[in-house]
Amino acid sequence: MPKNILILSDGTGQAGGLLPDERRSNVYKLFRATRCGPESAVNPDDQIAFYDAGLGSASDADDIKIGAFRKIYNVLSQATGLGITKNIVDCYTFILQSWEPGDRIFLFGFSRGAYTARCLGGVLGWCGVPTRMDDGVTAFYRDPKTARKVANEAVKTVYQHGAGKGSKLLDAQRKELAARFREKYRSSDETNRANTVPYFVGVWDTVGALGVNAVQQILILLAATLGVALLATAVWAMMPWQIALNAWLFASVGVAATFMVTWYLATHLKWATGLSDPWWKTIHLTGWRMKFYDTVLNPRVEYAKHALSIDENRAKFARVPWTDESSDSADKEDGWFEQVWFAGVHSDIGGSYLETESRLSDIALAWMVNRATNVTHPIVVDDKWLHLYPSSAGGQHDEIKSGWLPWKSCVRKIPVDAPIHPSVVDRFKLAGVVHYDETKAYRPEGLRGHDAVKSYYGGGAAPDPEAGSAIARM
Repeated sequence: MPKNILILSDGTGQAGGLLPDERRSNVYKLFRATRCGPESAVNPDDQIAFYDAGLGSASDADDIKIGAFRKIYNVLSQATGLGITKNIVDCYTFILQSWEPGDRIFLFGFSRGAYTARCLGGVLGWCGVPTRMDDGVTAFYRDPKTARKVANEAVKTVYQHGAGKGSKLLDAQRKELAARFREKYRSSDETNRANTVPYFVGVWDTVGALGVNAVQQILILLAATLGVALLATAVWAMMPWQIALNAWLFASVGVAATFMVTWYLATHLKWATGLSDPWWKTIHLTGWRMKFYDTVLNPRVEYAKHALSIDENRAKFARVPWTDESSDSADKEDGWFEQVWFAGVHSDIGGSYLETESRLSDIALAWMVNRATNVTHPIVVDDKWLHLYPSSAGGQHDEIKSGWLPWKSCVRKIPVDAPIHPSVVDRFKLAGVVHYDETKAYRPEGLRGHDAVKSYYGGGAAPDPEAGSAIARM
């Protein structure tokens, strides 16, 4: 009997389930209501779920046992996206250990977790799920060590080959690597495509730029060098024997620099052998600035849903496009691919604020649950773990005003006919709503020219009834 496999990847710094009272994202709320367990009504024969904690969260990097190093890793993860590859591998490993032919894969994610989910969908589209070991005969081993080894091969050797380079040569090589992987592990279907792709992809406000710019790279390297120098000085001061401080510092910084260069090359230098191109034409470096590049939706995905923020005003949190460019989707049911705009900033869409301040994120979560439970093969939700109170009058936040980081601001560009959720129109009708520190009418600059609400900016007239197509269905 086929089952649902749910992968739920959380946003930066988000990790649910650690405390009885905590700020929970929509990803973790959905996980609590869809996982199996002794307190859950979800039958594991029908559905299993895997929760992937966010980059830099309290439960991230649990394999690093030294507390100070783990904190440094988490800070770097939040700032630079370090660890995103590990998250993709973790999620794919779970699928390799769980998938049976006929199973349906649902991917959910928020923020950088949405990036992870969409990348994971790309891995599945290229590599499928292995059914045999590399001898082509033995049934695939599902033990953690084997599954993780193969997952690393799929993600690092195949999917990340040429990542973000925009090179036709490297893209062709990746296609060849994927075909070789599928042949090796018997993960193709009868038409030589991947034997499975995601059945449903549901994401909240995908963030695409994970890396850092050149100035930030230099600052990070200088900070790391300074940290090594300070640590070396402290160690030198405790030494019982005498050694020149300058020689000690020089040696310590040299060792640290060698380690950093070695780590960078090990994680960013890519090449392949045995392809139609000579090996030296496959050599390249992936960049620190890991910009999301798989913006075209795989037409084999049955359902795709994207909840987008109208009011997010941080320039670095620009929306990531997602397009369907294939004629293969012409036979699918109406509404299989939806990108809908919601009121509020980034985490007003994906959650993670106090429960008393989560009315807007409840709207986006209720919408996603509705979509995932109204498909041909829906997810199973244990309702006792999910009580939502969506309200178009909910207060919205402002991370530029509330945070200490000097964010560069911008207004998101929203097409004039982009589908907006009905709650957005309801919000326009209210006399005033909380905008972090002040109460005023809801008139976001990004919607000033939008067909469904532009008349509100000119004196409060009702919207044009002919603009109904720009309002998404409930």
